[in-house]
Amino acid sequence: MARLTGITVLATGADADLGKTTIRRLVAEGASVVAGAGPSLDDAALDALDTELGPRVTMVGLDVTDATSWDAATALALNEHGALHGLVNSASTLTTGLIADMDPTVLQSMIDVNLLGPALGIRTVAPLMRSAGGGAIVNIASTEALRGARNAAIFAATNWGLRGLTRSAALELGVDGIRVNTVCPSIGLMSPGQGEAPLLDGSTPRSVTMSDVAAMVAFLLSDDSATCTGGDFLVDAGATA
Repeated sequence: MARLTGITVLATGADADLGKTTIRRLVAEGASVVAGAGPSLDDAALDALDTELGPRVTMVGLDVTDATSWDAATALALNEHGALHGLVNSASTLTTGLIADMDPTVLQSMIDVNLLGPALGIRTVAPLMRSAGGGAIVNIASTEALRGARNAAIFAATNWGLRGLTRSAALELGVDGIRVNTVCPSIGLMSPGQGEAPLLDGSTPRSVTMSDVAAMVAFLLSDDSATCTGGDFLVDAGATA
């Protein structure tokens, strides 16, 4: 039996390559997935994604920066499946540039999507997971969550903040049987068009793909990671070593 059989997961970022790769892995592991795509997608685009990702996936438009949008997505999950056991916060935005040159609205957008979004998601799903007897939350950051980043300071700052949110939520929700962890993949995976391209040089054991990240997410949602909470899980083949 696949290790995620019988659980329902809400996953954001379904309109991005990493989100789609992750959702496909969760389905392959037996999960049912309610997949949140960005609010800019129209009904036709959502239907196309729904067809692409298959019958075990239910698409929903989800503005991660809006609490009412989270309420609607979780209501759909409960209506379709009766319970919610997992959350994957994969939606992310990255605009590069020097801090001094960046438009304040762009800075705010990164903060809202990358940090406020996961916080709202955790706030919304925690009571539902408590009712279900527990669950697991996975926040996807990047290796920039562990170091500074030239030309990506605000992105790095939101990723550092996401690690703090993860650890604090793990302490707060552990009593309810809810685990919370962060996955930190190589930052190249966040860039459009990378697909499965190698991202690292010959100094590391192997290249990293989006499938590697998806495998880590599936592990952290499963009972195989029952002792893992409040942790940072690097998927970078040693690039930050």
